[in-house]
Order: sequence, then C-alpha cells, then structure tokens
Amino acid sequence: MSARNISTSGSIILSLMVCLFSVDSLQANDERIFNDAIKYTVEIRTRVEIPFAEDDKGISYGAGFLIDKKRGWILTNAHVASYSPAEIRVAFHQQDWISVEKVYVDPYLDMAIIKFPPEKIPEDAKEASLECDLSPSMGHPVGAFGHPWSYSFTGTRGIISGFTAGVEGGMLQTDAPINGGNSGGPLISMTTGKVLGINTSRVDEDSNQNTNFSERIDHICKLLSLIRNRKNPSPPKLEVVFQKDTIKDTNKLIIAKSYLLALPLKEGDIILNVEGLPAPIKNERGLIHALRGELGNVRLRVLRDGKNVAVVGKLEPREMITERKGVFFSGVLISKEWMEDSVELKLPEFAIHSVEPSSTGRMEGASKYSFVSSVDGKQFKDLGALFEILSKLKEHGKKAVVKLKSFNEDSSRGYFDYNVISLDVEDLKYVNGT
Repeated sequence: MSARNISTSGSIILSLMVCLFSVDSLQANDERIFNDAIKYTVEIRTRVEIPFAEDDKGISYGAGFLIDKKRGWILTNAHVASYSPAEIRVAFHQQDWISVEKVYVDPYLDMAIIKFPPEKIPEDAKEASLECDLSPSMGHPVGAFGHPWSYSFTGTRGIISGFTAGVEGGMLQTDAPINGGNSGGPLISMTTGKVLGINTSRVDEDSNQNTNFSERIDHICKLLSLIRNRKNPSPPKLEVVFQKDTIKDTNKLIIAKSYLLALPLKEGDIILNVEGLPAPIKNERGLIHALRGELGNVRLRVLRDGKNVAVVGKLEPREMITERKGVFFSGVLISKEWMEDSVELKLPEFAIHSVEPSSTGRMEGASKYSFVSSVDGKQFKDLGALFEILSKLKEHGKKAVVKLKSFNEDSSRGYFDYNVISLDVEDLKYVNGT
C-alpha cells in the first residue's frame, strides 16, 4: 500500500472517530439536560368545583417548573393552574403531593405562577435557567419535558418549527410532541439547556403531525421582573379591533375600530412601534408585551394618512384573575365578561360563565355566554348588588327572574336572542378569588 493510501485511510479513520466522538458528546449533553429537567420539573393536579368560562369542572393534570427556590415560585400554564377557584397540588420527582397557592394568572398569555412552600422544596431541586434575552431561530433543537398521558417526567425531542404569525402572533411552534400532561412544562434548548418556552398546546386534529405551540419565555421574563419589583404586570384593557387580512399575512397592526377614550387611535391607523423601543411592532402580542408596566404613559408611533405621528395617552389594566369574583346559584355562575367590542354590541357587563349539567339552571334553559340584562327586573352595577338581590329573593322564597341576551347561532333571524328564565335561588354562594 502506498504512503498516499495509508494517509487517506488514516484521514478517514480520524474523521470517523471525530464523528463518533461528536455523536457521543451530543448524546451526553442531551442526557445531562434531561436529567437536570427532572430536578426542576413538577407534576400538578388541579381540582375546580365552580368553573369560570375558561375552565371545566373536575380534575386536570399538567406540569410546571421551579424558577425561584427562595420564593417557591413555579411557572406553568394558566389553563393548568386554572382561572377559577381551585385546589392545586404539586409534587417534585419522587416526592409527596403538597397543596400550593396562586401568585399570578395572566389573562392574555397562557401562563401562571404558583407558590410551593419554600421550606418543603427538596434539597436537590434546582431552578430552571430561563433564556430571557434571545428568541431561538427556526431549526433550533429543543426538548419538551413533562408528563404526557401520565407518563411522568418524560422528555421528547424536536426543533423550533417556526413562529405563529398574523395579528395575534407570537408563540413558538415546535415539532417536539406536546400531549396531555405536557402542558405547563418546559420547552428546553438542547444546545444550552435553558428554557425557551412553556409547553402550551397542539393542533387538535387526528391528522396533526406534531404541530405544537409554546409560550415564549422571553415575553414571560418581563412579567416576572414586574412582579418581583411589585409592579402591575397586567396586559392593557385594549378596546381595539384590528383589521385582519384573510388572504396573506401583512405583519401590520391596522386599527379597524377603536373604543378607547384615553388613547386617541383612529380607524386606519397603522401602529409602528412604542416610543423608546427600536423594534417595530408586528402583532398584537408584541404590542401588549411592549405596553406591560407602562399603561399610565403610553406613547405610540402610528402611520396616519401617510404621516408618522405620535399618539399619547393611557390604558387601563385588565382585571387580576386572582381577584376575580362571581355569584353562584342553582348551578349557574355569573361574573363579568369583557370583549373588545362590547360597547358597539351594547352587551351587558355580566354574563353566565358556566352551568352545571344536572342543575335546575340547566333545566330552565340557562346557557354559557348568555349576558345578564337584569334580575328581578333590576339592573345591577356590581356582583355585591346582585348577591343582595338574590339573598332577598331567597329570604322571601321567591324565584329569580333573569333576563338574558345571547348570540343567535342562526344569524338570518338576527344577531341576538332575548329570553327570560325563572330560577329558584338554591345554593347561593359568593365566589371570591382563585
């Protein structure tokens, strides 16, 4: 064999050794990252007795991950922690279940913070490292960690497939499998080991081939910073309807209708950015992210009639989910219901959030998302007044006559149905907080 052939063979062998070393190195890195995830990921069980509109009655399961060991803070999805009064229990790997409380539930992003008793956190538990500064590129390798179909502390691999577009936009798309039980768990960079997102949802179709979504951790980091600094992290009560392009994604936020009084936006305005921020605003999530913590002094740049102009004003924060209230009777829960175009639709402020299947309320025709115009012929400005009306009716053994306005599924006859139901006032409760 010639010297040249020996040299060539040696190069091939060396290349194979390098490749094998690289594969082994990548495998060892993946194993380390998933072993670390076991130490900060938790199992979550949630029991909801009286559900608000976003939830169902019953028990649900999900995941979460430790982000602040000193405070006992665990990050998860809002739909895992629930938007309703709930009993929540959490378990670290191979540990007992412990009852926890809610710290914050966001009304816009699907995220929540729950508090585990710090003194009961296992010594070997560690905080997840969050990637707050960068958004990953398409193709970035990721791992979804959680408890799919009750297979506890399970990791799956994939990539960042893309980013949701359109007016709302802003979520990470991944082909890493996300199934029931994964919700609330970490989506992890398999390069750095840092958490990039919260496993949130998937396309719910039988033919779905791993089209899954995750809340971006770089957006959530801002909320965490505001909460730690005792500032209100709530998104704005943005009474604005954006124009949607059903043919193509224009990456433009165009005002179709504005009902804001303290921020003078006009129909046709194109929101460019928030003053002081160099990046343009491309979707609703980006706008809301930029405005959090700055609602008292909003300064927008908009394109109006071809001119770049400033729009200055203020916005009200959305109500805290953890301070939500409701009135429950006869299997029906009534609470506030806010929509961006409630003013134009002339909708009452209060609506039915849930109706128990076997209740007298269901038997009499009460239905979810029906808006309550009056009770006993009286309009009410707050839930305290409603509770007082119902208490007096119960005291005198009278029925509650509830006048309802609801969307009509057959719009050829009109957009709304109007009806009146009569309910015995049974099992009256004032639902307070979550």
